[in-house]
Amino acid sequence: MKLGIKNRIKILMTGDISDLNRAFLAGDEIGGGNVNADMAMKYSAVSACIRVRAETFATLPAILYKKKGEGREAMNDLMIHDILHYRPNEEMSAFNFKETTMTNFDLGGNSVCEKLMNKDGELVGLYPYQHNKVEIKRNRETHKLEYIIKNGSTNRVLSKDKVFHVPNLSYDGIVGLSPIAYASEAIRLGLSYEKFGVNFYKNAAMPSGVFQHPTNLSDKAFDRLQKDLNKNYSGLRNTGTPMILEEDMKWSPMSTTPIDAQLLESKYFQLEDICRIYRVPQHMVNKLDRSTFSNIEQQGIEFVMYTMLPIAKRWEDNINMQLLTQKQRQEGYYIEFKLDGLLRGDQKSRSEAYAIGRQWGWLSVNDIRRLENMPKIDNGDIYIQPLNFVEAGQPTQSIQANAKLVEDIYELIKERGGKE
Repeated sequence: MKLGIKNRIKILMTGDISDLNRAFLAGDEIGGGNVNADMAMKYSAVSACIRVRAETFATLPAILYKKKGEGREAMNDLMIHDILHYRPNEEMSAFNFKETTMTNFDLGGNSVCEKLMNKDGELVGLYPYQHNKVEIKRNRETHKLEYIIKNGSTNRVLSKDKVFHVPNLSYDGIVGLSPIAYASEAIRLGLSYEKFGVNFYKNAAMPSGVFQHPTNLSDKAFDRLQKDLNKNYSGLRNTGTPMILEEDMKWSPMSTTPIDAQLLESKYFQLEDICRIYRVPQHMVNKLDRSTFSNIEQQGIEFVMYTMLPIAKRWEDNINMQLLTQKQRQEGYYIEFKLDGLLRGDQKSRSEAYAIGRQWGWLSVNDIRRLENMPKIDNGDIYIQPLNFVEAGQPTQSIQANAKLVEDIYELIKERGGKE
């Protein structure tokens, strides 16, 4: 369904957003149905949110740990460490790999990678596929999952043990839901607003207003007016050109343009809507009108806690389940994403926190140097605590030391016959 030329002129000249909404609901310009990934990425709010999440996730180091007694130790003796840190496959760096898998996760709801195995059946790499190139089905005979990799006229079918699959929010826990499919209406509306703004500047002859005619404008005069507007007054290069009107028609400019009023407000609301879908703070996509120095810091912490932590946990569980063998898990190996770097404050705040930890005895010098990516030093593993820290109800260490000193002096005097 297309809008008639009269309605289009009305929208362009009056900035009536209600007419734009009706055009959106009718599928005008943007089209009806679900929004695909390419269309969604053309909407700046979507591409900004996906980029923030993907790049942040790509910066998180995946540490291989092994449980030892009551503690743990960082290890590098398994191939999964090399895959996630340095070389997932021959064509990608670790950063590009994590960024790509996260982008497909956010667009299609599923991140699917093929496991690259050597001749001994050991994992040596991972290769990600675009979400729209993979179809997930359950075999009717075996009832096992199959991953159909679409490649033009030829398709490849991979069994579940041949792939590494991380699903997004899901109804069945197996196939993830696509955020852009379920948010397609919000994305289409945002695209409609952007299209409207482009057309306004492209076609508007002068500031928004209305044409007034004392009677009914004839079809012939209307067609002539339309051609005259398109030829002599449309586009930025014709801005300010005096307009010639016929049949006692008048032009009445309006005091408020759509950019000053509803359009800008509506675009801001749609930006907030997309940020809500992806749980990204608005200041991270350059919407700073409600941000202050103090609440930006708090929003950054909440982004780590409520957005990136669940994402990291989802990936950790799937990596440990699908990429580590049962024997390796029983030996105490597991992967954990390190989020400490996202929570680091400025130099002064970190120094104050380290000083408190050092003073109260739960950080050593080498603990602090390790957190700052500095090498160990000799005797740096000593923990200290305030001198007057003793068990409740017991004398302080200083009193005990003085009592011991008095006792030693008394014994010395006795040995010398009490002469001193």
